[in-house]
Amino acid sequence: MVELDFKVHKQNIQVFNEVYDESKSQALAEGAKKKAFGLISGIVRMFDKKDDIILTGREKRYEPFWHIKGESMTEYKRSNDYSFPVEPQVRSVKIGEKVFEINPEKPICAITGEDHCIEHYEEEVVTDANAGKELKDKKLVPYLQFASSPIKQTEELMKHGEIVVPAKIRASFLVRDLMKKLIKPVHADKILQEKVIVTTCVLYFRPIYCFMFTEESTKKVKVLEVDALTGEVKVGSIIGKQLKELVHEDTLFDLGTEAVSTFIPGAGLAAIIGKEIHKHSKDKKNLAAMKESQKAFSSRKK
Repeated sequence: MVELDFKVHKQNIQVFNEVYDESKSQALAEGAKKKAFGLISGIVRMFDKKDDIILTGREKRYEPFWHIKGESMTEYKRSNDYSFPVEPQVRSVKIGEKVFEINPEKPICAITGEDHCIEHYEEEVVTDANAGKELKDKKLVPYLQFASSPIKQTEELMKHGEIVVPAKIRASFLVRDLMKKLIKPVHADKILQEKVIVTTCVLYFRPIYCFMFTEESTKKVKVLEVDALTGEVKVGSIIGKQLKELVHEDTLFDLGTEAVSTFIPGAGLAAIIGKEIHKHSKDKKNLAAMKESQKAFSSRKK
């Protein structure tokens, strides 16, 4: 029977500690605003030294992503055939208490042994938790090196009007995909232990500052986003309103039986291993039957 173990906090929400606070982030945005408005505006400002690009709005928001890690361990036994060449004069080989006869026309010693096997796999998922956005995993992985602090509810991030982008993807959805990668088919006669462990399940929120600039002469508007962890500045957008929580935190972190029962409809995790054992056993029976048939056929020819 497969043992599923969640070695994680029931609800682990972390917010990254800012490296660039609001004033530092604004300074970065101010330094990049002229470039953001492009070449034409730059030529106009060469003749008019007055800086007419003014700050007309700001916003701080938190964007979510998941970090989930798991590992699997399968311990099993299986019979296996081994052979090794012997010298032409050898007629038998004694291994332990068993004697293996050697065919003089084929100087090979063939034995059947029992393998004791352990397979171990690890998988990791780092992905955007908001289904409406696409952010590749490799862009999110570097954020894991930054320091973070735990919070109980996302409402803690909204004290001063900050926007919290709600997480739409539940942990159970990602854990199911993780388990598909962790549970590998094995050719076994007997499973001694099968264990899947979810070791990390964290919902992170990363801070972003947004600054809206208006060019008074042209009325053009640009929004610059500043990553409060890396200091990266890029053209973005302002959400401008509080977003409603789509899925409650308790539901987001609901792993338990759902992740198991929906992995294979109508069955548990053990079904995968059971199928492989049955298949391997069936293959062995077919092979044995084939050998018996060949033996009988050889006897008839003699």
